[in-house]
Amino acid sequence: MVYQDTLRAALLATRTTPSVATALHGLLDRQINITKGIRGQASDSQQHLRDFLATERTRDATFPRVLSSADADFLGGSFARHTKTWPLDDIDLYVPLDGENLFYLSYGQRLPYTVLADGVLLTNPLLLNRWTQWQYVSPSLLISEFANVLRRHYPEETQVTPNGECISVRLTYGQTDETDGLGYDIVPCFSLKPDDPKETPFYLMPDGNNSWMRTNPRVDIKVAEVLHTFHRRLYRKVVKLVKYWNTSRFDGAFASYYIEFALSKHFLQLRAQQSPIATLCEGLAVAFDVLQQAYTAGNQPSWITGAPPVAAPSLDTLQAARLNLAVLTCKLARSYELADDQTAAIKEMSDLFGESL
Repeated sequence: MVYQDTLRAALLATRTTPSVATALHGLLDRQINITKGIRGQASDSQQHLRDFLATERTRDATFPRVLSSADADFLGGSFARHTKTWPLDDIDLYVPLDGENLFYLSYGQRLPYTVLADGVLLTNPLLLNRWTQWQYVSPSLLISEFANVLRRHYPEETQVTPNGECISVRLTYGQTDETDGLGYDIVPCFSLKPDDPKETPFYLMPDGNNSWMRTNPRVDIKVAEVLHTFHRRLYRKVVKLVKYWNTSRFDGAFASYYIEFALSKHFLQLRAQQSPIATLCEGLAVAFDVLQQAYTAGNQPSWITGAPPVAAPSLDTLQAARLNLAVLTCKLARSYELADDQTAAIKEMSDLFGESL
């Protein structure tokens, strides 16, 4: 056994043709990954933003209090899941507000959930007319007022735009800065704990139609972390490669989150079967097959009870054929990899991504 391992290592050391794994990692480094330096600059900017929102109440007593004990602000989305691809233009920041004296109502009936509070407020500013409509906290007012506050804080060249579900803030640094155009989507929300201990806690966030919807980005973050560890630290790379193909070769037909959600469900099944992927090429073969199956199945039920489904796209005949071709290409590349025909495997992956690897 030791002799066989030594012989294999010697053969690999003398190989002149790069492996398909090396080629795919090269594509990730050249075109897809967010560098550590830019992630660091983004972290500095988002921390400033979080500090500003957390302390705005000291400057304006009618501004909502951000939770700091029962819950706290946090980053969500693909940036937090480490599946964000270049450019770094939409970092999600969730801002849970203190729910003191608030209740979750539907048609006047109180639902079996507690709106979390830190227990420090005597009166809640969210009950003022600035934030309410017909005695309910208004999602649209919450978004518009947050946008007004952020506009006053940032210089004129910073774009602050209310976008229904969130407030988009696009920063500008200068023509030579790589992070020029760095963007944040700020989501004011409420943290809710179900009375039923078997039900997953969730957040209520604006739905863009002056109502609320349930979500829990923390679940997605944890799932991505677990899957990346189990699948030999390849899972996030597979997700980023599929998302890159979607934007560069498939006209962005799939929503980024739809891709991640569909893949995460199947890769969780592989974890339950104790079957980790061995290579990036294998992961892509699995991922594209899963994506096609998910599209055929349609909308995907959320992790969270009562949350809207994750909506599938509507593909035309040509797009469906291109998706099928991607599935076949990845399977063929994987078969070449298993046969140790690295040149042929790289050729298939070059065809998939439309560039020489």
